[in-house]
Amino acid sequence: MTDKKTQHGRNLSGADMCLMLDEFVNGSDEKEILDFCDQLVNRTHRTLQQKIATLMMRSFTAWASLPDGRYDLRNEATVKLAKTIVKSTEDQFYKSLPLI
Repeated sequence: MTDKKTQHGRNLSGADMCLMLDEFVNGSDEKEILDFCDQLVNRTHRTLQQKIATLMMRSFTAWASLPDGRYDLRNEATVKLAKTIVKSTEDQFYKSLPLI
């Protein structure tokens, strides 16, 4: 059986992937962001879309739980949006979205 993390010839940790996303977002323009979103929504396997959405929800939950003083004007809008999302979902997706 092939290791899930190396099916595409890579063995990346969560920290590695976060750094790659950081680099992509930091250097991308609007077209590249839209291309990323198009690939994610229209060309990624649907089960993997659920797993990616779970990753995003866990990120929103982490941002929403930041105490005052752990964010500033640079990411305040992200924290406020995250709090709204987490509150509106009533923690129903805290652990993971269902996989079929």
